[in-house]
Amino acid sequence: MKRCCFFIVLSAFLLVSCRAGGNFGPDSGYILESEVVFSRHNIRSPLSGPGSDLSKVTTYDWVDWGVGTAHLTERGGRIERKMGGWFREDLSIFASVDGDNSLIYSNSKQRTIRTAENFLESFNSELPLFYRFQDDSMDPLFNPAYTVMNDGLKKRIIADMNEIGGMEGTEYDPYRGIVAAVGKITGEIRYMEEVIDFAHSAYAKENNLKNLPLNEMEIILTEGKEPEMKGGYKLVNSIADALVLQYYETGKAFGNEISFDDMRRIGKIKTVYDEVLFANHTTAVLVSKPLVEKLKDELSNPKRKFTFLCGHDSNIASITTALGMKLPETVNAIEHTSPIGSKIVFRKYRKGDAEYVDVNLVYAAVPQLRETQEITLSNPPMVLRIDFDGLTRDEHGYYRFDDVIGRFEETIAEFDGIVGS
Repeated sequence: MKRCCFFIVLSAFLLVSCRAGGNFGPDSGYILESEVVFSRHNIRSPLSGPGSDLSKVTTYDWVDWGVGTAHLTERGGRIERKMGGWFREDLSIFASVDGDNSLIYSNSKQRTIRTAENFLESFNSELPLFYRFQDDSMDPLFNPAYTVMNDGLKKRIIADMNEIGGMEGTEYDPYRGIVAAVGKITGEIRYMEEVIDFAHSAYAKENNLKNLPLNEMEIILTEGKEPEMKGGYKLVNSIADALVLQYYETGKAFGNEISFDDMRRIGKIKTVYDEVLFANHTTAVLVSKPLVEKLKDELSNPKRKFTFLCGHDSNIASITTALGMKLPETVNAIEHTSPIGSKIVFRKYRKGDAEYVDVNLVYAAVPQLRETQEITLSNPPMVLRIDFDGLTRDEHGYYRFDDVIGRFEETIAEFDGIVGS
């Protein structure tokens, strides 16, 4: 296979604080043995193309992405090459990484393949890239789809989704908790309407609307498919997604200045959407099992030095939720949990006869994305610690390897219990 001054000073302070908090690197005699990276693809164009509702909800013209629908943009490729270079600099075992002790595996989507290719270009262009299909299909490893579904599971999953809003569903209002969760970000949604001038858009006129519709919702749970939402909030999420991506490309909103804080408000809209669909516990356990097993195998493989798996934010949401991993609230990012191009990095260390694991969220800061800055040891990406619920770090901030693998095994067993119930 083919292979702003105050803001900057504050960001730099946070960056150093986050790196120190993450213990990213050997400390007190811990020797790095291997690294397993799960990466979200980098900057892409929106999932909806010309002629879709996305093109009708604003009086403005979206930026020319320069690529096909849902494809990695040129900026996304450049940023990923810079990230690959940083990993090469930072990884102390890099010199011993070769085709025999590494695995570079991406989903078969163009945006994930191209992300992995660009990462490799600066990390190690001689390493082979594996992907399964040639037709932009979803590889089952990365596809957040249900392998089983029945009426009992549907009720359990909807109940989990409603918990996010803190309210139980009823016979006549089955999605009451989900609606409540969306209701908490109504202010953010109304602000977004102003940004896109929704009230004067073709979509608003055709549907006789003053605001984006939020009162219609349907959750679709189908065996062999990923969870799906129909109704107004799905469109709202698509708009927020496109605005965030456009900000990375232009730094503005349709040519108008917009602040980082206001963009982060818009980013919250997408966060809630992903939490409902992919970070409810039952769904997370059910759809993440292939990747949970793969990550466990890669961490446990004594011959492996470096693993790079490239997928999606839905994968990060489901993996971390299923494993009881607490994603940190991001800083210097528009997205609140898994920024564009972000990576979950597992590093395995040895100290004496014992093995340990540290886990961090690594992503390019907003100025690095917007200005395509060099990402180096002197200008590193953001590194934030990820904790496991119920597991204890040692005095140097590391988890025992057996405890982490035990959590993987518990999650796999939980899947089997859910399916067998």
